Amino acid sequence: MSKPADTSLWQLSVTLPLPELEPIEQILEDHALTISTEEAVADGSLWTMNVLFEQKPGDQLLQQLDADLDYLVAPLVQKDWVSESQKMLPPVDAGRFYIHGSHDPVHPSISRHDLTIEAGRAFGTGLHETTFGCLLAIDDLRKKREFYNALDLGCGSGVLALAIAKAWRRPVLASDIDIDAVLVTNENAKKNGLAPLIKAEHAAGLNSRILHQHGPYDLIVANILAKPLVTMAFSIANALADNGVLILSGLLGKQEQMVFSSYRLQGLRLQRRYAIGEWRALVLSK
Repeated sequence: MSKPADTSLWQLSVTLPLPELEPIEQILEDHALTISTEEAVADGSLWTMNVLFEQKPGDQLLQQLDADLDYLVAPLVQKDWVSESQKMLPPVDAGRFYIHGSHDPVHPSISRHDLTIEAGRAFGTGLHETTFGCLLAIDDLRKKREFYNALDLGCGSGVLALAIAKAWRRPVLASDIDIDAVLVTNENAKKNGLAPLIKAEHAAGLNSRILHQHGPYDLIVANILAKPLVTMAFSIANALADNGVLILSGLLGKQEQMVFSSYRLQGLRLQRRYAIGEWRALVLSK
């Protein structure tokens, strides 16, 4: 079930060039419920960042921001956000994958990998560039080789775990630090008839007995953020089997070299990169 509207939710909004938003995000990310960024003007010169808090952010936190920064803090207008987002969420075509909500019909072609993913509690409908890039990477890998033991690290809605299960009809382990994401992944697996192939676990990174027991993995997908990807480079590389493939996403173009360098030090090489707008998905091999 979706989370009901909560009058305690507050939102901070600020519009700036994209590079100027990053230090603000760094200050607020540990206190925020969610952070989203979208183009404010068509040429990409200005972006709006919306930061959602469970309660009104305190003066001590806001004082860490630049005194001249023009931002707005206000209670979040009550809406049924799931219904609203579903109305605006179009189906997504990514290679052979077709991602849509239950409000849209299934794809008429039986050759397509049709997945029903609702806009709701967990990140990952396929519409965001980071998820889209991963889906394209998975579809391209499907044409080249088989995988038998895959991990979706930071699974969100489980869309990538579902895509892997659809592509190879093999068991997939999914994990997320957010227990809600684990529940949603299991729900989506059941909804798509993939529950026998997908097991979702609550875990912080690779710090889990279950994740260690199932490794090493011949395919790992990690669609998270640049900094956690760098921090976990050693543990992710160690969890990857010899000749395994790693898909990394959730990083901006300007962060690509930083992330790739961390994995190159672990002996991985770049096979392919996908540029979707400002975002990147990297395919690495061991």
